[in-house]
Amino acid sequence: MTEPAERYPRNLSGFERELLLWVLPAERPGYRTVRSLVEEWKITARGRRGDGNYILSPLDERADVESPLPQVLAYGIVETDQGEISVTVREPLGNQVEFEIVKLGSGDLVIPFRETRRWTFSDWSPGEACPICVQGAREVIMATTSGHQMVLAICPSDKRVWVFDERTQVNHPVPITNFYNELMFHQHVRDPNIAFHPERLFSALKEYRDESLVRAFRSYNMIRTKVPLGDEIIVPEPKRRALLDRVRAFFGASSQ
Repeated sequence: MTEPAERYPRNLSGFERELLLWVLPAERPGYRTVRSLVEEWKITARGRRGDGNYILSPLDERADVESPLPQVLAYGIVETDQGEISVTVREPLGNQVEFEIVKLGSGDLVIPFRETRRWTFSDWSPGEACPICVQGAREVIMATTSGHQMVLAICPSDKRVWVFDERTQVNHPVPITNFYNELMFHQHVRDPNIAFHPERLFSALKEYRDESLVRAFRSYNMIRTKVPLGDEIIVPEPKRRALLDRVRAFFGASSQ
């Protein structure tokens, strides 16, 4: 017997509402607007990505499922005894907000379940451990010509990249492949064994200077905007070698 088709508009379920508000923390200004829309609007349509993907909007709004998907605003994972549940909220598109709550892997989620842990990028701040593995992430400070500051965070353990925006306190997840492509372009790397393997960003992370990573993100953000800026990211000058390195180099050259 097939289940009855969902009817719209409908209210968010308590389960949906709790998870959406969790990944949109009220204390962070960049999430507040969308959080208020979650509390105000209803589900008016299903999204294009299947079960668990819905659109929130005013009742008189026609759902747009043809425009390119907006960037991800918030993301989190709830770990349970039945598997992981992913929670994704996208940036507003016109007068609608799209979200997705799905169980990862095979099988359906049966409620009730036992939650074992949850994590989200939304409540991460610079200096803290990676929210997934609770290990240190590499942090690269970035600034714009107007003094707008951000932190590019890279976790080699979980192979994740995100950018913390100091002004909005939003953490923007960064897809790896396109960012790595920009890094390879600016590094003038053409060897396919390196250039076509974005996972090397993490295994060879120590090889890349801060200024190279900033330059790659600046280029990436100009093409596929993750952080709206209005001005230009400053690429820092390469750091000079430490005094000891210069002394060693001098005496090494003198002895030849």
